[in-house]
Amino acid sequence: MNERTHARIVACLQELDRALADHAKWMARVNRQLICGGEGDADDLAADAHQRCAFGTWFHGAGKDGLEGEADYAAIAAAHESMHSITRHLLLAKVAGAPIAAEDYDALVAVAARFRQLLRQLEQRLMEHMGAVDKLTGVWNRQAVHLRLLEEVERIQRTRQPCTLCYVDLDDFARHNELLGQKGGDELIQSVAAFFKARLRGYDTLFRVKGEEFLLCLPNTDLRQAAVMINRLREELAATSFSLAGGPVRLTASIGVVPLDPVFFIDETLEQAERAQIIAQRRGGNSVCVWHEGPTDAQRRE
Repeated sequence: MNERTHARIVACLQELDRALADHAKWMARVNRQLICGGEGDADDLAADAHQRCAFGTWFHGAGKDGLEGEADYAAIAAAHESMHSITRHLLLAKVAGAPIAAEDYDALVAVAARFRQLLRQLEQRLMEHMGAVDKLTGVWNRQAVHLRLLEEVERIQRTRQPCTLCYVDLDDFARHNELLGQKGGDELIQSVAAFFKARLRGYDTLFRVKGEEFLLCLPNTDLRQAAVMINRLREELAATSFSLAGGPVRLTASIGVVPLDPVFFIDETLEQAERAQIIAQRRGGNSVCVWHEGPTDAQRRE
């Protein structure tokens, strides 16, 4: 890939990320209006509302030049227009004082979920063009870390909302890999990645940074919230039996938790997260170490 193409994809990803954030704000506002009432945005009642919202303005304008050739572009456009059409119908009913039919609201939820799924597929395809997706697990690889974290740093500076990173290392994985063989070890890594993907929020990001090590990026989450969330994941992981071709496997993880602070370089923050994870591992594994002005023990092994 030449530098010009790489720069174009990076720009598309950054713009898509901002458009996704704008869409999430719109969706939250619409839900609040449907549930709580109150005055909404007149643009949502327009027949061409899908072209007036922040996402639509970008998608049908500047975004079209870089994305129109992508496989899901037409499907995203159709889902987006349908979502606004259903929203318009629901809001008009709300304004008229008529009851909102459950099946109509369910239709909005379904098309909104489909819309988000298509956007995530598009995002992953763009990352694949850059060679930034881990082929074994389908999550982002180390090459994508700096790009995504730079975006999060910009978001922190813009919104003043926190972001936390969690460095995960699977305990005693070498022994599991030796017992299972390379194929079984790969299957176990895939299962663990799927475990995390199924439990993270839609706006969280999962990376496979190397071997059996993963990085979780948790936007809008402070250290206290992250410690609670990651301890819950740690406990659930330890209680999970993964069904592999070679038989059931249980394993644990050591996790380092650090804030993403714009004051520090990203490499410094990643080193801090890895050091916290190593401390958790040296304490016996199956534990979380939170790094805040130095390491603290969020949850020791049961």
